[in-house]
Formats: sequence, structure tokens, C-alpha cells
Amino acid sequence: MRTMINYKYTILASAILLISAWGCKTAEKIYTANDYGFPNDYLGHVDSKSAASLAVNEFFTDKTLVALIDTALSQNADIHIAMQKVKMAKANLLLNKGAMLPSIDINIYSSANRYGKYTMNGVGNSQSPEIPYPVTPEYYAGLASSWEIDVWGKLRNKKKAAQLRYLSSNAGKNYLVTTLLSEVAYRYYTLASLDDELIIIRKNIKLQESALEIVRLQKEGGRATELAVKQFVAQLVKTQSIEYQVRQDIFTTENELNFLIGRYPHKIERSTDSFTLEQLNSLSTGIPSDLLQNRQDIVQAELELKASHADIASARAAFLPSFNLGANVGYNAYNATVLFNPASIAFGLIGNLSNPVLNKNAIKANYDLTIAGHKVAYYQYGRTVMNAIYEVISNIQTIDNLKSQYALNENEAVALNEAVMISNDLYVAGYANYLEVITAQKNALEAELNVVRTRRKIQFSTINLYRSLGGGWK
Repeated sequence: MRTMINYKYTILASAILLISAWGCKTAEKIYTANDYGFPNDYLGHVDSKSAASLAVNEFFTDKTLVALIDTALSQNADIHIAMQKVKMAKANLLLNKGAMLPSIDINIYSSANRYGKYTMNGVGNSQSPEIPYPVTPEYYAGLASSWEIDVWGKLRNKKKAAQLRYLSSNAGKNYLVTTLLSEVAYRYYTLASLDDELIIIRKNIKLQESALEIVRLQKEGGRATELAVKQFVAQLVKTQSIEYQVRQDIFTTENELNFLIGRYPHKIERSTDSFTLEQLNSLSTGIPSDLLQNRQDIVQAELELKASHADIASARAAFLPSFNLGANVGYNAYNATVLFNPASIAFGLIGNLSNPVLNKNAIKANYDLTIAGHKVAYYQYGRTVMNAIYEVISNIQTIDNLKSQYALNENEAVALNEAVMISNDLYVAGYANYLEVITAQKNALEAELNVVRTRRKIQFSTINLYRSLGGGWK
């Protein structure tokens, strides 16, 4: 007899496994972050320490800028949205944790049933003098519990995926912090450089006004023509128009900065502090593998990749049977007056094993969906890593080239300013014509503006390097 029972259980277990295996497919390749390699250096450039370890107030020495960044981090709408997404991810984690625990509900209900006369309940109730008939009331007060036993790890992996996505959302918020402080710094140094451009333009306007006055006096003395006067007037008017363009750029940039800070239009105070070449020379990059910890977009992409692993494991478990336990205990009676009588105590226990049969296609579709999502996460991780490497290399090279360009721009500006003074003296002495004076002034203005604009590009590239190394969020 015992052999027969064991034989039946063996058949039952085998049937369950066969049903579970139906619809399953050969496991897809699972990718990890280790499948992507890192170069050993940035095209020969390597340091023992990364500038990403510098705090914001260590990297930016301008206290006015640091204060603006602090304000942006506390008031920017995108930061607040990101923080709410982190809270949403945390709530989803708690939801998935709760799914692993038994649920316990308090049930209190009453009902009235009229059973058919030719049913077991109808016949029994009609023959019992204690039970109301034909309408039989029922009262219940007690506890009911249900619990899915996570044999295959389906719920456990769902919780793991939710936990990883919670961490991912936090990394995403940190990356937004890095991006935001960079955007604030860009516009702050844009304002500072536009202020310098305005000073240069106004200085040149005064020089051009002085030159125009000289040529007018020479025309009155018969030493210059009306054509020369018009040429000087045209040059002056053009420079004055450039001033208004710069003033408009200042207005636009201030509005953009105020928007990032999270406030309405407001005058932006700025100091004259800026990055020096000494600071640039001391900016270290570390090694490419440092980006794995410092670049929060890489951290986020890796966490999403790991979460997709858990999604796949959970989707695979859906092919297998699920085990559920249910229990209830309480008081049950057909008469409210005896509901809480000890004799009215009722309890029940049920175990359930279920396995999908007809909806295998839906489960398989969900599995295929998780596999595709996993591959997307893998390719996104690779793209994020590659983009980070290119950003660092590009900014290193850009800074090196701009530093050399900046030195040449300064030499050019010095030479052309001297040429302006010389051309003025020669013009007064009659050894140069007015076109040479105009050309010298025009070239000097462009050279001085190029010095400011190249310095601004160096500042931008330095900020970009700090951002691309993953600095600013700690």
C-alpha cells in the first residue's frame, strides 16, 4: 500500500515538472558589466588621484558661485522631481518586500442566503428547527491569512530588482546634481566673461570716438575727406551695436541662471574670480576605472543592468508552480446572539499548488520582454561607459589646446594694441592713411575679445572635465 502511495506521489511530482518545463526555452545569455572593458589610461594621460574627489567648494574657489550652486540644489525643480522619483522607487521596494510576507486581514461580515429546496443546504436547513428557513443568515468575525511560499525566488527577485532600481534612482539624482552645478557654473562664467567683453567694447568705443574726433578736425583743416569720416563713423556704430548684443546676451544668461536656481528674474551678483592656469595644471584625472564609482550615470546604468538580471530570474520562476497557504480563524454562526460563543469558533487551513497551462504564451511573452529589456540595459551601460571615456579624453585635449591658444591670443592682443597706438601716431603725422587706423582698431578689438572668449572656453572645458570625471555630487 505504501509503495502504491509513493508511486502516486512520484507520478504527481513528475507531472508537475513536465508541466513546468513546457513552454520554457533555452536560457538566453546574461550580460554583466564585466563584459565591457576599460582602457588603462586616457591616451597616455594618467594620475594617481581624480579631481572628482574634490568637493564643490574646493573645485570652485568663487564663493559667489558656490552660493548660487547651493541655492540651485535646494530650489531647482528638476532636483525636486528627482527626489520624488527616489521616494517612489523606495515605496515600490517596500511594496515588493511586503509581497513576500503573509497577508493578514480582519474579516467581519454578515449575509443572508436563500438556498434552493432541493439542495443539501436547503434540505438540511428546512429540517433543522434551530436554523432560520427559508432565508438563513450568517455572521462571521475573524482573521484570514494568505501566503505565497517563494520556492523558486520569483518574489525574492522582484524585491531585489526593486531594491536595485531604488539605488539606481538615487544615482540618477546624484548625476543630475553634477549636471546642474555644471550648468550653473557655465552661465556664471559666461556672465563674468560677458562683463569683460563689455569693458573691452566700451574702451574701444572711447578710442574710436577719439579717432573720429581727430579725423573730423583734419577734414576741417583739409587733411582728410568725408569718406574717411564716414568710415570712422561706420566703425564706431558697429562697435556700439556689438555692445547692445553683449548686453542682450547678459540679460538672456541671467534669466537662464535664475531659472536654474529656481527663482524669478533677479540681478546676478558675480565676482572677478576665475580659473587660473595654475589650477588647470593641478587638475588630476585619475584612471578610467575610477569612473565606475565616481560617474553616477555609469553607476545608475550598472544598477539597471543588475536589476534586469533579477527581472529575468523572476520571469523564469513564473513558468514553475506556485505554492500558496491560506488560513482563517474566527467566530461563525447563523445567529448573532451566539456569534461569540466558544462553540462558534471556526478555523480552516488550505494549501494550494498551481501551475499555468493555458496562459503559457503570456508568461513566455513576459520572459521575452525581460530578456529584451536586459539587452537594452546592457547596451545602454556600454554606451554610457564609452561616452564617459570620450568626454574625459576630449576635455583633456581641449584644455591643452586652448591653453596654447590662449597664450597666443594674449600675444596677439598686446601686439595689435601697440599697432593701434602706432597707427594713430603715424596717421596724425601723415605717414598712415585712415584705413590702416581703422583696420588696426578693428583687429585689436577682435583680438581682445578672442582672449576673453578663449578663457571662457578654458573655463567651460575645465568644468566639463570635473563633471565628466564624476565630481560634485558627494
